Amino acid sequence: MDGLDGLPGEPGLDGIPGRNGFNGFSGVDGVPGKNGEKGYSGRDGIDGKREAGAAGAGDSGCAGKGCRIPGSKGDRGPPGLPGTRGIPGPRGRSGNPGEKGEAGVPGLSTWLINGTEVEKLLIPPEIPGSTRKKPRRRKTIIVREGDNLRMRCNPTGEPRPQVEWSREDGGVIPTGQWKDSGLNSRILNLTHVRRDHTGTYLCQAYNGVPPSDYKSFKVEVHFEPYLRIRQWKVGTYNGSNARLECEVQAFPQPVTYWEDQHGHILDNSSKYSIAYHPNPNILWKSMMILNISDIEATDFGDYHCVAKNELAMIRGHVKLYEIDPTLYIPKTGTEDILTFGLDAPRYSELFDDLCPPIQECPECPKTPKCAEGRGTLFGLQVEQFGNKTYPGFRNRTFDCMLSAVGKPVYHRHTDSNYGSWMRDPLPRDTSLETKFYTTDPTSPYYLYEFSDKNQYRKNLPSKNYTLPRPFVGNSHVMYNGSFYYHEQGHQKIIRYELSSGNTKSVDVPEVATDGTNYLYKESRDYVDLSTDENGLWAIYGLPSNNNTVVMKLDPWTLKVEYSWNISLSHHRFGELFITCGVLYAIDSTTERDTKIRFALDLYRKSFLDVDLQFNNPFRMTTMLGYNPSTKEIYSWDSGNQLTYPIKYIDIGYNTPDEERGGHETSPYHMDYEEDFEIDDARPS
Repeated sequence: MDGLDGLPGEPGLDGIPGRNGFNGFSGVDGVPGKNGEKGYSGRDGIDGKREAGAAGAGDSGCAGKGCRIPGSKGDRGPPGLPGTRGIPGPRGRSGNPGEKGEAGVPGLSTWLINGTEVEKLLIPPEIPGSTRKKPRRRKTIIVREGDNLRMRCNPTGEPRPQVEWSREDGGVIPTGQWKDSGLNSRILNLTHVRRDHTGTYLCQAYNGVPPSDYKSFKVEVHFEPYLRIRQWKVGTYNGSNARLECEVQAFPQPVTYWEDQHGHILDNSSKYSIAYHPNPNILWKSMMILNISDIEATDFGDYHCVAKNELAMIRGHVKLYEIDPTLYIPKTGTEDILTFGLDAPRYSELFDDLCPPIQECPECPKTPKCAEGRGTLFGLQVEQFGNKTYPGFRNRTFDCMLSAVGKPVYHRHTDSNYGSWMRDPLPRDTSLETKFYTTDPTSPYYLYEFSDKNQYRKNLPSKNYTLPRPFVGNSHVMYNGSFYYHEQGHQKIIRYELSSGNTKSVDVPEVATDGTNYLYKESRDYVDLSTDENGLWAIYGLPSNNNTVVMKLDPWTLKVEYSWNISLSHHRFGELFITCGVLYAIDSTTERDTKIRFALDLYRKSFLDVDLQFNNPFRMTTMLGYNPSTKEIYSWDSGNQLTYPIKYIDIGYNTPDEERGGHETSPYHMDYEEDFEIDDARPS
């Protein structure tokens, strides 16, 4: 049997203490305490003591120590001594060279023959209309290619003078199958003239008695453009550059431009570089060059060089194609030439073309002499128009005058001799700088807006504005977001704001509103609106005396700031325009080569000395205006819309007159007789 359990033993000893536990996490930040209470207000300061002479109790003067009240204004002191003289201004431009003096009259010589008392008078040669004694602005002889031309030179003198013909440039004279350096005859016959007959011809008369005499004939041969492309297939590859060339022969000198494969006119840009190089030795030859950079796949295709003058328009063709740059293409040694237009006839095709001289008839009556002179402007008066008190206008910041008018640049053609095209020289927003505007005189209630040049050239207007009142003429302007025009049948100028459609008008006193007394010969305008660096101008004529009136207008309010009355017939010139506050006149708008010889500084009422070349390539300019933003003259010439770049110089008002030089007179023009004949020998 099991025994009973024993008594419990004593408790064991305490165990070893355990290791320390890890640190606990940081507690959460407490709630911010409340703002303290507002402090007590500070004590008021003690007022300062009022000094002697301080303001009274009712005054609003200062208070405090050291306060002083200013005394009454004293008398004006004497003027100071004059200052030192300022530094002289820059030297003005050199004056024009003086005219050459006239040659002295040759003396008369007497001779004893064989010891007898008989005296013989020897007389040097003299040609009617001679250009030796005094330069004369002779009329240019203009002929069409294929015509016959006869020029006469009939000198007098004793003994009978001999006559020799030569070219002024030293070249040979083509006379058919022969080319002569000089011809001895009193009559020079040029049969079936070609383009290389263009030039100045001299006939020199001599008989052994000095001095010899001479006379010049300037001949211009007009013909349609002829294009010659030496390399009409140009190979290139992606990423490279290409150069396209087109030789142009034409006179009158043509307007030229390039078109891409889509018929778009190309302009200078980062992609295209366009150059035009006239031949320095041959007037009717030039070279058109188109450089295309960074060629892409879309650049390959057909390109066209276009030349257009008043006789015809000719389009050449150049093909740009892709090649493999790793392959070598050998040269064949021959030129791959294409030509467009009519080339000059070959001399080998002309036979028996040198006509014999016509026998002179001593008994025949002499042709009456006629003199033609160019009038000079004398006694012109520039006065204020009317008795009204004008508010005046701001002075200009830049005194300038035209120094050159560049070659016309072609933009677009419209089948109408009349119309206008404009750009805003001062747009209200930069997004409006690319816009073009046109009008059509057959739709006098509409103004057409084009978003950019490309749409303008395609004649795709982006917006049409309907005017509340119709316009008349073509000489309108855009300025600062508004369209300015002469209202049809009324003596008013209208400002039409494009953004709002609001209008404002101003009266134009005594202006014509109907009939044929237009402002210019070839225009349909009664008022010519113009813009320049100084703002808005209006030019019109007075029917009572044909004087020319120029008004300076505030562009926004249309308030007349000043008005000039110029005793100059507005029918005397082809067109008028204003640049830098100077009124310029173009002699003619129907002559191909004309001049700008009239310039009136409206600010100083003084005439300026100008003699600038101007070209009407299509001889029917009916609209002309200046854009001060692009520094170009805009024109409408027989439907062709052109621009002319201009250059100008400082007038130099701070330069003494004696340092700027005087007026250079133009050579006197006198034709003594009809000394040439033109026969139209071209086939009809």
